[in-house]
Amino acid sequence: MKKFISLIIISLILLTGCGKKEEKNAVEKIKEKDVIVVGIKNDTKPFGFISKTTGKPAGFDVDVAKYIAKDILGEERKIRFVPVTSGNRIEAIMSGEVDMVIATMSVTPQRQYLIDFSEPYYIAGQTALVKEDSDIHTFSDLKRKKTIVVQGSTTEENIRRIIPTAKLVGYKTYKEAFEAFLSGKGDAISSDDTILSGFLIDHQGYRMLKHRISQEPYAIGIKKYDDKVLKNTLDQIVVRMKKDGTIKKLKQKWQLQ
Repeated sequence: MKKFISLIIISLILLTGCGKKEEKNAVEKIKEKDVIVVGIKNDTKPFGFISKTTGKPAGFDVDVAKYIAKDILGEERKIRFVPVTSGNRIEAIMSGEVDMVIATMSVTPQRQYLIDFSEPYYIAGQTALVKEDSDIHTFSDLKRKKTIVVQGSTTEENIRRIIPTAKLVGYKTYKEAFEAFLSGKGDAISSDDTILSGFLIDHQGYRMLKHRISQEPYAIGIKKYDDKVLKNTLDQIVVRMKKDGTIKKLKQKWQLQ
């Protein structure tokens, strides 16, 4: 009997010692594969677009991603960019297709139910773009006007809430939305002032409305991890970027001041 009890005790000790290995946290997993997979837009100049010179992703959000890669992995080139849209970026995060999304993504209570966000790295505001000779001067003038929006964006939600009688025309991407606006399929196009500014860099004969109907805090979207290590790491990086002047320099670089 004593021998039997001893065998049980030994077995329990062995089982305890050979238990399941502790799960790696999100940052450790990124370091293990030695690359960060980042969801980025390629149609929202000056935040995320494909450079005509290099053929590679460029913009404010791309530079933020490079800073993060250098901080976590030691080199800014250790990134794999994955194109995302307003409509599929949350799915890309939740499915694990990307480690994070840096794509003019506003923090909202609805989105916070599904994913986590870092500290905001930029504050934008929603407005609208019209032709210079348009009779639209305020958002109230959009009543019963055709307003182009991107589906899945906070822009669409805000317009429906503030101007229920506005006729919304939705498109999946900003490229499609801007092309539709240029071809006259809408009286106005509404989005964040930062994105509309990018359009004005390349096009003349248009103007932005002066009023902003919202504040849009852009933040980095990540999967809801129980360990919170990645979120805490990104929070610290964003705070550092603000303190060391990086965010200010990026605003100047991309003509956002």
